[in-house]
Amino acid sequence: MFFVGIFGIQNKTQHITSESAVICPVCERYGRYDIIKSYYYFHVFFVPVWRWNRRYYIQTHCCSRICELDQETGSNIEAGHSVVIEKEHIRCSDRTAAPACPNCSARLDPRFAYCPHCGSPLSR
Repeated sequence: MFFVGIFGIQNKTQHITSESAVICPVCERYGRYDIIKSYYYFHVFFVPVWRWNRRYYIQTHCCSRICELDQETGSNIEAGHSVVIEKEHIRCSDRTAAPACPNCSARLDPRFAYCPHCGSPLSR
């Protein structure tokens, strides 16, 4: 946050919606995901005046990935339209994410045999 006197610049992250009982567009497993919007805004007396750099993200719980969603699809979801997210609508980094527990979706060290959060055995 940048703040000078009575105005400033701040980053904001906002939860748009959650979808459950769907096929994950990233790993193609049955699961759920959240749609998140992130942007910067300029404020005067803490009242937002101007927003820029609006981006939409999909956060999956089955494979614990956060991928960028294209602008058009994200704005349609925010407007309340029913949209099916396909692989061509998302951009994921090539970095491999930390393994996730299939039961509670907690991120894990790849050397673990059991999840330290819920205790379920992990397949190798």
